[in-house]
Amino acid sequence: MTDDTEQKLSRLVSGLSATDIRGTVNRTIRKVVCDSREAEPDSLFVALRGEKFDGAAFIKNAIAQGATAFITQTPFDSLDERNLASRDVTALHVEDSRKALAAVSANFYRHPSNRLAVTGITGTNGKTTTSYILETLFKAEGISTGVIGTINYRYGEKIFPAPLTTPESLDLNRVLDEMARDEIENCFLEVSSQSLQQSRVHDMRFAVGIFTNLSRDHLDFHGDMEHYKNAKKKLFTENRVRHRIFNIDDAVGQEFFRELKADSFTTGIEKDADFKAENIVLTKSGCQFALKTPFGTEKIYSALLGRHNVYNILSAVAGAMVQDVPLEKIPQALRQIQLIPGRFERIENSRGISVLVDYAHTDDALSNVISAAKTFTEGKLIVVFGCGGDRDKGKRKAMGRAVFNNADYSVITSDNPRSEDAEQIVGDILQGVPSSAKEGDDYAVVINRKEAIEHAIRRADKNDLVLIAGKGHEDYQIIGTRTIHFDDREVARAALRKRGR
Repeated sequence: MTDDTEQKLSRLVSGLSATDIRGTVNRTIRKVVCDSREAEPDSLFVALRGEKFDGAAFIKNAIAQGATAFITQTPFDSLDERNLASRDVTALHVEDSRKALAAVSANFYRHPSNRLAVTGITGTNGKTTTSYILETLFKAEGISTGVIGTINYRYGEKIFPAPLTTPESLDLNRVLDEMARDEIENCFLEVSSQSLQQSRVHDMRFAVGIFTNLSRDHLDFHGDMEHYKNAKKKLFTENRVRHRIFNIDDAVGQEFFRELKADSFTTGIEKDADFKAENIVLTKSGCQFALKTPFGTEKIYSALLGRHNVYNILSAVAGAMVQDVPLEKIPQALRQIQLIPGRFERIENSRGISVLVDYAHTDDALSNVISAAKTFTEGKLIVVFGCGGDRDKGKRKAMGRAVFNNADYSVITSDNPRSEDAEQIVGDILQGVPSSAKEGDDYAVVINRKEAIEHAIRRADKNDLVLIAGKGHEDYQIIGTRTIHFDDREVARAALRKRGR
């Protein structure tokens, strides 16, 4: 933290709707934290209320480590009086501590979303791929870029691990500030529904907001599809978004566009959209189509596979062109994209077997990638998949149905079971299996994921395709409370070596 981040508390809480303030706001703050363990002398602690813990319980700890101010949404009269007894500590009560953290963080880091162009991408599927395409399009124009998303956070020559798809507002503003200081011009930010519900991007400025699609996911967090949908809408209703882009082939995208038409553009294949793909040809080497835009038409060739990636290309092209990337530069830039980690990532071998690793972990995503794979599979399509534990149980049967209705052979296995029994998760998936399916002939249950991948690759013949779904770029498995190294791509390569590549 550099010295120029030292600021008066009065400035940091400017614009904050505090319902009660105890103590002076005329003090210097050198650090803002939302984890009491990170508190230091002259720091401001924002106590967040979570699902399991109320940060207010840690106010005393933060003060003990030197915090001279704190913000909480817990009423003062229910706090330990010792938290408020000292004249040397300033206390502020707010209605929503997460929105307060977003506002304070933006103030502390001098509103970085005003200092570079941020594109926010939300939707159930396609966020990561869309961000990669946008990065390529802007780099081809010589524009410096940064990406914050599921795989990593990166800008310039710097790459950082991504603990969350969308960081907490304090971390997000810090990273955006670092990008702005390094003269990054455009940042492409994956915006998850959880981050929107938790106000991590609250009141940010977005040059562009993109909505890709909506299908069932994260209902363990949101409860139902209506709450999930409304969380996604917050990107456009609780932020300053200059241009909005909606996929109107998606029913929710249509709904959002009808409500928020001002400064909005549409994408689609079936509907008459502003950015539309026509005459689509899908092959085992990629896709080609006519790209129709408000600025003209171009022929597009891309190594990205499947119809779902045509939608991702449309979203990215729209996001680039409304920010003045010229149409004539688009085709050549798209030809540069060869690989997106864990998204239809091909595992090369010499046995004539196609092996792909993909992040698909919802029934809609599985349907999309299986449909894409079938367009270039000459033999059997074998799918390895599972479902994460401690997450939405209701999607397991639907995921099973999506695979069994479309694959020639399925291998059901574990996928981050966490605290749940992996066999019980598999049992939930099997509820989606049609009664006509026979274990051994149509599917196998192999709980150990390594053995499941090996089983699928042993069973594959020349011209078959093995799709390993669910984990994509992830290099770990969460079993119980342990996180162990596990990479589908490494396991697949080792299994191919056993067969003789």
